[in-house]
Order: sequence, then C-alpha cells, then structure tokens
Amino acid sequence: MTVNKIEVDTLVVGAGQAGVAMSEHLSKLGVPHLVLERNRIAEAWRTGRWDSLVANGPVWHDRFPGLAFEDLEPDAFASKDRVAAYFEAYAEKFEAPIRTGVEVKKVIRNADRPGFTIETSEGVIEANRVVAATGPFQRPVIPPIAPKDERITQIHSAQYFNPQQLPEGGVLVVGAGSSGVQIADELQRAGKQVYLSVGQHDRPPRAYRNRDFCWWLGFWGFGMLKSCSQVVSTSPSR
Repeated sequence: MTVNKIEVDTLVVGAGQAGVAMSEHLSKLGVPHLVLERNRIAEAWRTGRWDSLVANGPVWHDRFPGLAFEDLEPDAFASKDRVAAYFEAYAEKFEAPIRTGVEVKKVIRNADRPGFTIETSEGVIEANRVVAATGPFQRPVIPPIAPKDERITQIHSAQYFNPQQLPEGGVLVVGAGSSGVQIADELQRAGKQVYLSVGQHDRPPRAYRNRDFCWWLGFWGFGMLKSCSQVVSTSPSR
C-alpha cells in the first residue's frame, strides 16, 4: 500500500518487540498512530540471529500480557521463529496498524510548526510525535582483540548463524552474556574446542528452590540486562 502525504498523531518506527508493545499501549489509550516496518514484523528475530537461538527466559515470563505461548510448557524456552510468530499473533490480536515493507528514510523536526515530517520509501508522513522502536544494538562493535591475519577468522555474534560456517580449529568466544554462553555451548556440542572469555560477570543459577531465576529477579525487584558477544575462530595453522 502506498503512503501518500498522510497525517497521523503518532508514528512508530519499527515493528519488533518495542514497536508492537508501543502500538498496544497507544491503542489502549486511544491514540491514533501508525507503525512502519521496513521488512516483516520481528524481522531481526527471523534473520538477524543465529539459528538455534532461544529466548533468555521461560515463556511464562517472556511474553506480553494477555497472550500466552499455549503450545509450549510454561518453563520452556521459545525458539527465535516461535518468538517472531508470537509477535505477529499479538499484533493481530489487537489489530495493530502496522504497515510492512515501508522504510523510514529521514525524520525532520518541523521548524515553522509543531511535529515532524517523515520521508519514507512510499511517500511523506506528517506526525505530531515519532517513536523510534528500532532497537539499541544495531551496530556490532568488535574490539581489536585479534591481530589482522588471514589465518584468523573473527566475527561478531550478529554474523554468526551456526557452527558450520566456522573453519576448523579452536574457537574463542568473548563475552559471557546470554549470546556468548548459548553460542559457546552450541560450538562445544558441535565438537569444537571452545574457550569462553569471562570478564566481571555475575552468573546466577538457572533455577533455585524449583523456581527459575527470572522469578527470583521479579521477587527481589531486579531487572535483566542483555549483552552481545563476538566469536573468534582460529585455524589449525595458527
């Protein structure tokens, strides 16, 4: 559908977790809005993560209010594809005004009047407010850990999908957050010699007294932090 010089109260850029959640809140408040997504709903979960990724927490915890993962046990961990399908189902549940395949190219604050002018791949939109829901980790950061050497393969977790893409040899995984630990475990199960680099990092037990640690985080009022990792694979000749 073509966007041709339309006006809307609030424009939300991005239809991932944050964009869908924002749309749900705006809908409840009766705020007219539009959500634009350049690809598909939850595209990053579909194509921007490694193949075996599962959510950080069990499905009783990692979900939106009012919609459960009915096909999974409460303590199961949803796969990335299941999470993407869940976001789609949730958007359909409250009929979120999402237009996919429309890219936002530029947002300009109006100088002579309130609001913003938004240039998209399908036209211009005027909005009183704009919500950027594109995620905080869009640009992978790789510290200069390994020297530049054609015998050493260094990639960020954003470019890692499965063990088959790495050459033979040992693998150093830098970072012990959710990404690093899941990737290190997968590589070790695939027969790789894996070294996991852990800095100042606290790792709580997965469960305590028959309750997942997510339950304890909520009980004690603590939040959760997510981190990215990088993978360094060295060849046997190194």
